[in-house]
Amino acid sequence: MEKRISVTTSLLMLSLIMLTGCTTTQVVTDNSTPATQAAELIPYDELLDIGILPVDSNIPEDLAQIEKKLIVPDVRRAESSYISYQLKDTLELTGNWGAVRVTPESSKSVDLELQGKILESDGEQLKVLMRATDARGKVWFERTYEDMASRFSYEKPKEDPFQDLYNDIANDLLGTREGLSREQLLEIKTVASLKFASDLAPDAFAGYLEEPNRGQVKIVQLPAKTDSMMQRVARIKEQEYLFVDTLDDYYSRFYRDMKPSYDEWRHATYDEAIRLREVQRQARTRLLTGVGLIAVGIAAGSESNSWATDAAAAGAVVGGIGAIKSGLQRRKEAEIHAESLRELSQSLGTEITPYVLDIEGRTIELTGTAQEQYVQWRKLLREIYAQETSIPSQ
Repeated sequence: MEKRISVTTSLLMLSLIMLTGCTTTQVVTDNSTPATQAAELIPYDELLDIGILPVDSNIPEDLAQIEKKLIVPDVRRAESSYISYQLKDTLELTGNWGAVRVTPESSKSVDLELQGKILESDGEQLKVLMRATDARGKVWFERTYEDMASRFSYEKPKEDPFQDLYNDIANDLLGTREGLSREQLLEIKTVASLKFASDLAPDAFAGYLEEPNRGQVKIVQLPAKTDSMMQRVARIKEQEYLFVDTLDDYYSRFYRDMKPSYDEWRHATYDEAIRLREVQRQARTRLLTGVGLIAVGIAAGSESNSWATDAAAAGAVVGGIGAIKSGLQRRKEAEIHAESLRELSQSLGTEITPYVLDIEGRTIELTGTAQEQYVQWRKLLREIYAQETSIPSQ
């Protein structure tokens, strides 16, 4: 009997320890990993042009999942362009690359393309999946990047609260580039030019490239340096750059217009995000502890032959019920914080409005229609090339 009481008492003490041991310590650090520059000056003909697609907003189709993850679609869609442009700024400042542009969809003219997906985003943490692929179809890397903002980064802002994440991507890109030879870098640029030409006139440039492996491209033969068709392609490619620069300017203005509201939203949600996660964790712990206490109390009571054990069992049950009530109360608090997050996000969403841009006499709305405009532009370039070379447009 004494042994049984001892075991029961031990279980009760363990449960109480679980119940009371719910404090955490947070270590706050400031950004510390800068985006580095190449050790040596990069020759002009080796500078790779980069195209960055707006990252996938990763909004679930299921409304219940949207609610559970506290995603506000208006904000998440805006973040898609914001994150891509912040990365563009980071890469440009390193001086390690040629032209760095944000494009609404894949461009045949870029040497290196970056695609990403938002995995998590709130005022406290940002997590994205990023993939880098060169014109040859070779994947440089596909990695998940994550950064936690500190309170200091909001109280005394010197840079974006998640700048470490962008610096890490920039440094990984530079590290991969430095592992390539001059011949490989020039090959990437040549393949990009031939892919652009093939997109303009598939029949005229058939046979220059092949895909030995799905998605990967290699050069079979090269056109003559004096090839008149390639000279026309180069001229039209400059027009492509001018249009893409126009779209990139849109993303720049959108970024600048969004930044003040977005910074306020992230700062306001920082404390809410931390409190929400802590309350959710405590609620789970308290509920589990409460169920454990009740189970121990019932087991002790069913095997009891003394008033002492009965009292301990009754106390365990009462304590367990109290823990469950506390856990449910914490869960209510979590719901309040979640609602606060939603309200803050929605208030930002109402400030983010579509931007109207006039291009070549056409007025378009660059919220979902920038891709359509880009497709129309590429079609127009094909028609221009066909008219100049008398090659039927496809």
